[in-house]
Amino acid sequence: MVTEYRLPITRACGAARLSRAAHYKVPPLPQDKDAEVIDALNGVVERNGRWGFWKCFDRLRLDGRPWNHKRVWRVYCELGLNIPRRTKRRIPKREPVPLAGCSFVNQGWCHRPPYWSHWVIGIQAPPADRRNGARA
Repeated sequence: MVTEYRLPITRACGAARLSRAAHYKVPPLPQDKDAEVIDALNGVVERNGRWGFWKCFDRLRLDGRPWNHKRVWRVYCELGLNIPRRTKRRIPKREPVPLAGCSFVNQGWCHRPPYWSHWVIGIQAPPADRRNGARA
Protein backbone atom coordinates (compact mmCIF):
# COMPACT_ATOMS: atom_id res chain seq x y z
CA MET A 1 0.00 0.00 0.00
CA VAL A 2 2.90 2.31 0.70
CA THR A 3 4.33 2.03 -2.81
CA GLU A 4 1.11 1.42 -4.73
CA TYR A 5 -1.24 3.96 -3.10
CA ARG A 6 1.45 6.25 -1.64
CA LEU A 7 0.05 6.00 1.87
CA PRO A 8 2.17 6.79 4.89
CA ILE A 9 3.57 3.78 6.70
CA THR A 10 1.48 4.54 9.80
CA ARG A 11 -1.80 4.48 7.86
CA ALA A 12 -0.84 1.42 5.78
CA CYS A 13 0.09 -0.55 8.89
CA GLY A 14 -3.13 0.58 10.62
CA ALA A 15 -5.23 -0.56 7.64
CA ALA A 16 -3.49 -3.94 7.57
CA ARG A 17 -3.64 -4.12 11.40
CA LEU A 18 0.12 -4.56 11.72
CA SER A 19 2.52 -2.77 14.00
CA ARG A 20 5.07 -0.43 12.44
CA ALA A 21 7.83 -2.63 13.80
CA ALA A 22 6.45 -5.51 11.70
CA HIS A 23 6.81 -3.32 8.60
CA TYR A 24 10.49 -2.63 9.20
CA LYS A 25 11.56 -5.98 10.57
CA VAL A 26 12.25 -8.78 8.08
CA PRO A 27 11.05 -12.10 9.54
CA PRO A 28 13.78 -14.73 9.79
CA LEU A 29 13.52 -17.82 7.63
CA PRO A 30 12.53 -20.98 9.52
CA GLN A 31 15.72 -22.82 8.59
CA ASP A 32 17.80 -19.90 9.91
CA LYS A 33 15.82 -19.81 13.14
CA ASP A 34 16.11 -23.56 13.71
CA ALA A 35 19.64 -24.09 12.39
CA GLU A 36 21.03 -24.66 15.87
CA VAL A 37 18.33 -27.24 16.69
CA ILE A 38 18.92 -29.01 13.34
CA ASP A 39 22.67 -29.24 13.97
CA ALA A 40 22.19 -30.56 17.50
CA LEU A 41 19.61 -33.16 16.44
CA ASN A 42 21.74 -34.36 13.54
CA GLY A 43 24.69 -34.74 15.90
CA VAL A 44 22.70 -36.86 18.37
CA VAL A 45 21.14 -39.04 15.65
CA GLU A 46 24.50 -39.51 13.94
CA ARG A 47 26.01 -40.92 17.13
CA ASN A 48 22.95 -42.94 18.19
CA GLY A 49 20.92 -43.85 15.14
CA ARG A 50 18.39 -46.11 16.85
CA TRP A 51 17.32 -43.60 19.52
CA GLY A 52 13.78 -42.25 19.42
CA PHE A 53 12.61 -38.70 19.97
CA TRP A 54 12.46 -38.66 23.75
CA LYS A 55 15.90 -40.14 24.18
CA CYS A 56 17.33 -37.57 21.77
CA PHE A 57 15.43 -34.77 23.52
CA ASP A 58 16.66 -35.88 26.95
CA ARG A 59 20.23 -35.95 25.65
CA LEU A 60 19.84 -32.38 24.32
CA ARG A 61 18.49 -31.23 27.68
CA LEU A 62 21.37 -32.92 29.50
CA ASP A 63 23.73 -31.06 27.18
CA GLY A 64 22.16 -27.81 28.41
CA ARG A 65 20.00 -26.91 25.39
CA PRO A 66 17.06 -24.67 26.43
CA TRP A 67 14.56 -25.67 23.73
CA ASN A 68 11.17 -27.08 24.66
CA HIS A 69 9.95 -30.42 23.36
CA LYS A 70 7.39 -28.90 20.96
CA ARG A 71 10.04 -26.99 19.04
CA VAL A 72 12.40 -29.97 18.96
CA TRP A 73 9.55 -32.28 17.83
CA ARG A 74 8.63 -29.90 14.99
CA VAL A 75 12.22 -29.87 13.72
CA TYR A 76 12.52 -33.63 14.32
CA CYS A 77 9.52 -34.22 12.04
CA GLU A 78 10.75 -31.74 9.40
CA LEU A 79 14.00 -33.69 9.20
CA GLY A 80 12.03 -36.92 8.69
CA LEU A 81 13.45 -38.53 11.81
CA ASN A 82 10.03 -39.62 13.08
CA ILE A 83 9.93 -42.32 10.39
CA PRO A 84 11.15 -45.67 11.80
CA ARG A 85 14.81 -46.35 11.06
CA ARG A 86 14.98 -50.08 11.51
CA THR A 87 18.30 -51.40 10.36
CA LYS A 88 18.80 -55.02 9.54
CA ARG A 89 21.01 -56.67 12.11
CA ARG A 90 23.32 -58.79 10.08
CA ILE A 91 24.74 -62.08 11.28
CA PRO A 92 28.46 -62.38 10.65
CA LYS A 93 29.25 -64.64 7.72
CA ARG A 94 30.64 -68.03 8.71
CA GLU A 95 33.20 -70.05 6.84
CA PRO A 96 31.70 -73.24 5.37
CA VAL A 97 33.30 -76.29 6.99
CA PRO A 98 33.00 -79.72 5.35
CA LEU A 99 31.16 -82.36 7.36
CA ALA A 100 33.27 -84.94 9.12
CA GLY A 101 33.20 -88.29 7.33
CA CYS A 102 32.45 -91.60 9.04
CA SER A 103 35.32 -93.95 9.73
CA PHE A 104 33.25 -97.16 9.54
CA VAL A 105 30.65 -98.45 7.10
CA ASN A 106 27.01 -97.78 8.13
CA GLN A 107 28.12 -95.55 10.97
CA GLY A 108 25.50 -92.84 11.49
CA TRP A 109 24.41 -90.25 14.00
CA CYS A 110 22.98 -92.58 16.64
CA HIS A 111 24.93 -95.31 18.42
CA ARG A 112 22.19 -97.98 18.14
CA PRO A 113 19.38 -98.62 15.70
CA PRO A 114 16.04 -97.02 16.56
CA TYR A 115 13.26 -99.07 18.18
CA TRP A 116 11.21 -99.63 15.03
CA SER A 117 14.12 -101.27 13.28
CA HIS A 118 14.31 -104.07 15.89
CA TRP A 119 11.30 -105.91 14.54
CA VAL A 120 12.41 -105.33 10.94
CA ILE A 121 15.62 -107.27 11.45
CA GLY A 122 13.95 -109.94 13.64
CA ILE A 123 15.16 -109.00 17.14
CA GLN A 124 11.66 -108.32 18.37
CA ALA A 125 8.06 -109.07 17.33
CA PRO A 126 6.28 -106.27 15.47
CA PRO A 127 3.95 -104.07 17.55
CA ALA A 128 0.31 -105.20 17.64
CA ASP A 129 -2.19 -103.42 15.49
CA ARG A 130 -4.51 -101.90 18.10
CA ARG A 131 -7.00 -100.55 15.58
CA ASN A 132 -8.21 -103.97 14.50
CA GLY A 133 -8.58 -105.30 18.05
CA ALA A 134 -5.49 -107.53 17.94
CA ARG A 135 -3.54 -108.05 21.12
CA ALA A 136 0.18 -108.24 21.63
